[in-house]
Amino acid sequence: MDLSGKDYLDNDRITPIAVGVGLLAVGALLWKTKPSLLDMPDPLPLGKEPDDSFSRRALRKTRDGVSHVAPSNLSISLGRSMVIGGLALVLTRILDELTGTKD
Repeated sequence: MDLSGKDYLDNDRITPIAVGVGLLAVGALLWKTKPSLLDMPDPLPLGKEPDDSFSRRALRKTRDGVSHVAPSNLSISLGRSMVIGGLALVLTRILDELTGTKD
């Protein structure tokens, strides 16, 4: 494989922008549509009466505290991260082109 050829250099310059735009598009789609497949399960156990021991109460209190911080749908966090990563990749590549920086 010849790494010094023109095709390689052109692909090397365009690929990061294409990947960044793809990340932006998929991330925005996940962020806005919030597919139910990525819904987090209800923190309450199904069909069980709560045990009233001290350790179970402490575990329930911890679970309830964590559930306030955790997203209700994972696609929001995943989509936002993909949008930020894609935007950073595209902006970095554009700034590289403008400044003439080479790897």
